[in-house]
Amino acid sequence: MRQATAIDEKPYGPTGSPTVAKSVRFGKGRAICCRIDPDTVLILGSGRPRGHALSVRADGALSAQDAAFVANWALPASSPSATHGFAALLTQPNAGTPITMVDVDDGRTRERFIVAPRQISTEEAAALIAQTAAGETVAVISRLADQLMAQPTNRGRVSAGLSLIRALQPSDGFIELVGETHDGVIVIMGWSRAFVPGRFQAYLLAGATTVADCFVASFARPDIPDGELGFIAVLETDGRVRADTLKGVIYNAGGGWHMTPAHSRVQVSAALDTPDHIRSVLLEARATPEVMLRLRSAANGFTGKDTVSSLPVPVRMDVDRVFETDDSDMLISGWLLDPEHHVLAVKLRRPGGEARLDDRWTRLDRIDVSQSFADQPAFRASLDSDDQAHGFVAHAKLSGGKPDAAPFLELSLRDGRRAFLPLMPKRLPARRAALQQLSLFDAANWALPAIVDHQIVPLLCNAAVAAPRMETVVDIGQFDENTGIPIIVGSTVGMPEVGPLLALLALDPQTRCAPLVIVVSKPTFQRDLVRLRQLARFYRLSVRLVCATGALDRFDLLSVGAAEVSCETVVTMSGSLVPAAKGWYGALTAVGVDHVGSVISPMLAYDDHSVKWAGSWLSEGGDQLLLDRYAGYPLMAIAALQLTRVDIASLECCIMPRAVLKDAMRDCGVYLGSKQKAREIGLRINQAGIAAWLLPSIQMLGCDEPMSGEQNGKLAALAERIDVEILKSRWRNGHESHHSFDRISA
Repeated sequence: MRQATAIDEKPYGPTGSPTVAKSVRFGKGRAICCRIDPDTVLILGSGRPRGHALSVRADGALSAQDAAFVANWALPASSPSATHGFAALLTQPNAGTPITMVDVDDGRTRERFIVAPRQISTEEAAALIAQTAAGETVAVISRLADQLMAQPTNRGRVSAGLSLIRALQPSDGFIELVGETHDGVIVIMGWSRAFVPGRFQAYLLAGATTVADCFVASFARPDIPDGELGFIAVLETDGRVRADTLKGVIYNAGGGWHMTPAHSRVQVSAALDTPDHIRSVLLEARATPEVMLRLRSAANGFTGKDTVSSLPVPVRMDVDRVFETDDSDMLISGWLLDPEHHVLAVKLRRPGGEARLDDRWTRLDRIDVSQSFADQPAFRASLDSDDQAHGFVAHAKLSGGKPDAAPFLELSLRDGRRAFLPLMPKRLPARRAALQQLSLFDAANWALPAIVDHQIVPLLCNAAVAAPRMETVVDIGQFDENTGIPIIVGSTVGMPEVGPLLALLALDPQTRCAPLVIVVSKPTFQRDLVRLRQLARFYRLSVRLVCATGALDRFDLLSVGAAEVSCETVVTMSGSLVPAAKGWYGALTAVGVDHVGSVISPMLAYDDHSVKWAGSWLSEGGDQLLLDRYAGYPLMAIAALQLTRVDIASLECCIMPRAVLKDAMRDCGVYLGSKQKAREIGLRINQAGIAAWLLPSIQMLGCDEPMSGEQNGKLAALAERIDVEILKSRWRNGHESHHSFDRISA
């Protein structure tokens, strides 16, 4: 198929009317010049009778331009000195030097013409030919257009040829209906005496003129004059033309150029209705086998209806869930029953975009599908009890196209036909879509590892998420961030975590006067605002309460809270942690003053006095990125450790530069939990060359991250495995530079 190309086009209209060329006339011994392109000019003039073997040369050239094309015609109002008009296409490479004279030689006589200094437009040239050629106008214009359009890659010549044809306005019939299918082809219907069934190239008038392959069939119509035929045509434009912009078609048929314009009341068909219009005339259409094949393919297009369930072969399909993210990623689960292997391909499509599904999906057993069709005669003999893998899960991205158009599934069968299944996707963020999809499966399903590796992890790795933002700020008491380094507390739970923490902070003289920024999600803010305000006032704490929207975890909350203070250094603290003893704030900030620009974290412990976190180091090999060497150790076993350099700090509690937190959180990945996200943030800080330290003399007590409502018990371990794979994929593909340090105690 020829690739459609665009040609600059001048506005439509009757530019060839006599008024355009009113001031342009032939004169004795004078010629008129029209610039076609930088290398070609059209010379028009009139003179004595001449034969067909004419040669023309410009400005006394030594050699005649024998290759120039010349057309001549008899003038209806002739004079003894001017009985015929002529038009010559000359090559003039030097566009900056105008032609001043031309010599016309027919082998018997030579005549010289002075060329007028003012050049005329192509439309004026066409109007002048129409005024002087009378009945020969169509033949002359067609001969000139043939020469100009013989070089389809020369936009200037083609544009000039189209201008001549439009100015002449050789209208033939009308386009009465134009539509576009979901396959991206344009379909036109109407009547014409010149449209010849078959395949040819046509110029589509729609803004910028586009040349495209045209497949035409004709059919009888009783509502048009005798000798006329109805036509239906498929125009393959590669998506360069929209149906509602088509104003007409120019084509060469029957030995001449023709233009079939769109009727002033042309009907523009919706994509869902266009196949029905084709089918309405398909049985009466007459054309070559190639054209009929294209018409049948277009007629077998998507109409918004399920056509899989009516297939005459044992093939059935349905979907269970369809999710679409804000990035146009789609996650689809369903089943395809095809025991005789009639289906060659399954595509996810919408106008202007498509993705192959069957070469990327993950199959899984669906015994319920086999059981549902076991009693149907069409399936009974072909069902295989040993093959129950009828289910599928697929992740695909529809790039480009029309994002607002409804997607659908297209099945291509061995016999050439297609079947369609409309989809109604539910728009969700990628994280929620993954969690809802995983909730459908039993954790013991044999296909679950492949679903995770090939569908869920790619979906989340490619997902983008909007940055969380502050919605409301409420200051309780005299909040003054200059009284100390602010403590940013991020809580995903709210009152059950923050209430006890406020009490402990109030009992510590060091933290009682420290500025506290407590950040919670919007639902928690609305639920706990009154109670938190009462507690802060009761304990006489300086509190700034921040409501954050779009936060997925505690680290998003911490980043929102850090943006609500202006100091250079902050102390971050997860709401799930409590200090093991008083005095921690002063000790942590003192070390922070000695190590400005670093990230310093206390030790994290469980309430059974075992180590939860005591530093992370980059793995030198193997499957793990990071090693938590002391996790699970009794606290007493590492009691002798002093301030220690580590590769990765813990942002659950640390003192750090506020700008470092902001930079590390930018474009962070989408995870189901927060543990691996914390590791990515730590790796980003390490990659930036920021020093990280462990301060074992301070301990914070806490537990592991609580599961969200979407993340039930059977998915907890699976979610952690998914997050580990996401971190590996993101970090090893795009963040390979890092700094590793040996354990050094200061």
